[in-house]
Amino acid sequence: MSRKYRIVAHRGASAYEPENTLRAFQRAIELGADMSELDLQLSKDGALVVMHNSSVDETTNGHGLVRDLTLAELQQLDAGKGERIPPLQQVLDLVRGKNGLYIELKAPETPRPTLSLLRANQFTSNVQVIVGSFQANLVRETKELAPEISVSLLVGPVYSADELVAMARDARADYIHLCWERRAPQPHQLLTNDLLFALRQAKLGIVLWHEERDEELAILRTLDVDAICTNTPDKLV
Repeated sequence: MSRKYRIVAHRGASAYEPENTLRAFQRAIELGADMSELDLQLSKDGALVVMHNSSVDETTNGHGLVRDLTLAELQQLDAGKGERIPPLQQVLDLVRGKNGLYIELKAPETPRPTLSLLRANQFTSNVQVIVGSFQANLVRETKELAPEISVSLLVGPVYSADELVAMARDARADYIHLCWERRAPQPHQLLTNDLLFALRQAKLGIVLWHEERDEELAILRTLDVDAICTNTPDKLV
């Protein structure tokens, strides 16, 4: 790979396939992404399931909270184009040897079972997986339970460099993942040379989230970052 950054397909190739489904992750592989980002929730019976929202209402034909439904009940739902909500194990089986995973923990009590499954599948190297969250306590818990796994703190780019470094250190994060609202007119203007330099001086990896606009991607891909998340991975290949 000649480029310096990794292409992370946001919820799989979600511009083209139903988000967080095996179909989306397979499409991301076909389009040349280096990793697929996915979101983890816990079902009623403790299964790790790939779903962004705490409710199934928005992305499936069902109703209710993920935590109130068993894995069997969740897999009866249509997540788009006939796809089912996959458990994490199915995704690991699909991408093994073909793609890495950027796993975002969405729910409490997800770090320990996630790490157990990753270790059981020998899926723990930085090339294979990064585990992140907006919730600093989940990032910290993950790193404390599994120092060998790279972890990432997701945060809006509205803080100073000193604040971002302090937040990352408190969470024991290896990466800082800068996120912006989709309405942000020009995200690249938030990513000043001074900010990027300060994060590098603190020995932090840098991930950017997420962008599809051609003119923005053209600029972001020139920056000193480790990964760019996008719904359209083919635009960065």
